[in-house]
Amino acid sequence: MPQIIVWIFLLISGAFATVHRLAVETSLYWYYSWFDIIMHLWGGALIVLGVFALCSLKHVPLKPTTFIITTTLLILIVGWEVFERMAGLYEPSTYIYDVSKDIIVGITGGAIGYLFAIKFKL
Repeated sequence: MPQIIVWIFLLISGAFATVHRLAVETSLYWYYSWFDIIMHLWGGALIVLGVFALCSLKHVPLKPTTFIITTTLLILIVGWEVFERMAGLYEPSTYIYDVSKDIIVGITGGAIGYLFAIKFKL
């Protein structure tokens, strides 16, 4: 049976996907500029919890080291920003500010996810 971290990750990921879909369908990202901040914070935490969840599986011979967590977090955050740029999901006049903010907020979310996992010994 998977460890509790896997179930926590799946539950929070499902909620994230649901909120994102609703936000796109109802244009929350465009009506409320702060909504993007919440989702990047949540996404950063999910990335870190995902690393802990994957590493907890018995067929994955990895431990969630600081290096693995940080590298995964940065690759996925920067990768998402590249995706947004390539998909045209950006405002040219505020692009540098928005990308910088998104990266900082994503890393902050990752730190929150890390502290959560450590505190609850996941």
